[in-house]
Amino acid sequence: MIFFSTRDLNVGYGQRTVVKDINMDLKRGEILCLLGPNGCGKSTILKTIIDHIKRLHGSITVLGRDLEGSSLKDRAKEMSIVLTEKIAPNMMIAEEVVATGRYPYTNYFGKLTKRDWQVIDEAIDIVDGQCLRYKEFKALSDGEKQRIMIARAICQEADIMVLDEPTSYLDIRFKVDLLNVLARLSLEKSKTIIMSLHEIDLVPKIADKVMLIKDGEIYRYGTPEDVITDESIKRVYGLNGYSYNTTIGNIELSRNENSPKVFVIGGGGKATKIYRALNKKGIGFYSGILFKNDIDYNISKILAYETIEEEGFIDIGYDKVDKAKRYIENCQAVVDSGVSLKGINRGNYELLRFASQEGVKILSLREEEMDLDVIKHFSISSLLNQLVDMI
Repeated sequence: MIFFSTRDLNVGYGQRTVVKDINMDLKRGEILCLLGPNGCGKSTILKTIIDHIKRLHGSITVLGRDLEGSSLKDRAKEMSIVLTEKIAPNMMIAEEVVATGRYPYTNYFGKLTKRDWQVIDEAIDIVDGQCLRYKEFKALSDGEKQRIMIARAICQEADIMVLDEPTSYLDIRFKVDLLNVLARLSLEKSKTIIMSLHEIDLVPKIADKVMLIKDGEIYRYGTPEDVITDESIKRVYGLNGYSYNTTIGNIELSRNENSPKVFVIGGGGKATKIYRALNKKGIGFYSGILFKNDIDYNISKILAYETIEEEGFIDIGYDKVDKAKRYIENCQAVVDSGVSLKGINRGNYELLRFASQEGVKILSLREEEMDLDVIKHFSISSLLNQLVDMI
């Protein structure tokens, strides 16, 4: 059953439309994330939903009932909000700020009941804010203020939570804690949550629905598994020369175009940091021999001058080994990331042996001893420093 929906919604300011034709359907307990570049209209959509900005056209409904004309107090019982605008309440401690979330339920005199204080306590506990409870709100850091404002929204006990960039100002621990809290609220208390986020990599982990916004229109809307693709993120954010990889959920800087002078033997995730370090220093490199299901493969395809690849779960083919040897002949060094050289990966041992026979220097991060002439390193930084000196 559809709980919250918009139909043909246009949002903007005055006569200027910022985003048009917004259509969404959310069930009770679903989480929607709005994604798009700065200035695309995410905040405008959220402010229109909560009636801080008047809609230009269309409908916003809860259980089929249009919210237009609802009183402020009724709207506050249906929706709680956390916006990016900073508030500066004077002479209020954090606990008192959280308590303002009980406004829709208090009487004319604003007296809090025992039940109100129980809800306030629980909200402060959820955001791990007991240590902030009696501190003056304006003396808190931006991250601490954000946690208190989220506690206030939770304290409001509305069925719909609207949050504009709620992870702003939070360090990694509290950012993950917050998303876990929101996920728990949606699952355990059937809260419907609508929020904007900048962290694209976190969205698939929490969202049931995603709305991508581009050039004043909804570019794509649906489940994150369908909506968030390498191509859609590239188009929406204008990542010309950069790459976003949805498999591992990260963005890579553009590859340097310098001629490759190094061959990196990677696999098992051991080479990804090496790829990035080389690219950062402007050192072009070949990479291989990687299986297509290997974690290093995704980054190598973005940053390496060329990646020699093999299908997963089969022995490395002789043709791939021969191709890699031709590249090694033209390199000044081979980097051994320490990947296993046994079983189906034995072809990479052949490459190391070939480099040793050809007199190509091998810089190795391997912990175990080898029967080859290698220069051992115990950190990527020392290995990189030697490469820079060589090249």
